[in-house]
Amino acid sequence: MMPNLNEAIKFLQDNCDFQVVPNTTWNEQDFEHFTERTGLTIPSDLADVLRQYGHCGTEYNDSFLVQSEDGSRSVHDVQVLVSDFDNIVSLHETFISGSVWPDQFTLPMVFFGSADAGHSYLLMDGKNPDNGAVYFWERGTDPFGTGNNAKGAVKVADSLPEFFNNLTSAENL
Repeated sequence: MMPNLNEAIKFLQDNCDFQVVPNTTWNEQDFEHFTERTGLTIPSDLADVLRQYGHCGTEYNDSFLVQSEDGSRSVHDVQVLVSDFDNIVSLHETFISGSVWPDQFTLPMVFFGSADAGHSYLLMDGKNPDNGAVYFWERGTDPFGTGNNAKGAVKVADSLPEFFNNLTSAENL
């Protein structure tokens, strides 16, 4: 059975030293402003995290496994579990709407977190709020920056709670 969001947050608190940055939760005006600026919608589970916790992260046991379509497997470490409003919008502008390369990243994704010292990104579908899957974009192995090649955006979990619940120490992967 897939964990619900409350169970997943409890898991993070018990196993990963889950931490919240004060005064970063989102209100309805923030969600509306995000949609106005990006044309995207925040997925349901991510919206719940942003409403309840805002910018949050983990201190340890925050590694995850990525299995790419080409069969390769790699272990990555979360840097920022869920970013703040300004960073989420800024990453959209950097890679999608305001990129100096207009076709750099064409997928309608919400950049909500980062991994690998900020060289990789955690993404969710920005068009279908009911698609709760979490994707990973390892920018360094995506030379064209499109998110569309074999090492582009890779699905790592069917839901945000599942992604949270799968975080562990690198030795366990």
